[in-house]
Amino acid sequence: MSNLDSGNNLMFMTHEYYDELLRAYDRKSWNVVVRHSQEVVELSLKSVLKIMGVEYPKSHDIATVFVRVCDEIGIKLEPELVIKIKDISEDLADKRGPAFYMERIYTQEDGEKAKADAEFVLNFAETLSVKLKGNL
Repeated sequence: MSNLDSGNNLMFMTHEYYDELLRAYDRKSWNVVVRHSQEVVELSLKSVLKIMGVEYPKSHDIATVFVRVCDEIGIKLEPELVIKIKDISEDLADKRGPAFYMERIYTQEDGEKAKADAEFVLNFAETLSVKLKGNL
């Protein structure tokens, strides 16, 4: 399987988790929203890395690697964007376990923020992947 195929498969799975996020959001299941938001962020960035032909580490907070790779291959990211992506990825990776194991109960405000953050990263990743595919 090519890197492009693998990246596309990861993006497909990203949308599966996003759909689960939306269903959890409709049910007001805020812990599930937080958990699936983290998965959307992680897989969004990993799908783009795979399209770039990069083997990513098997960790949940992948933003630092993503930003480094973009810099190394000449993809210019605005400093504010870099900070936002790193902050989102780190924040949701930290919340992933506590959300899943119900070690912390997340609120509607937490769920809304997680959903908005996941949508931001997903939209960014989709836009970048389209540009990358156009250059292949």
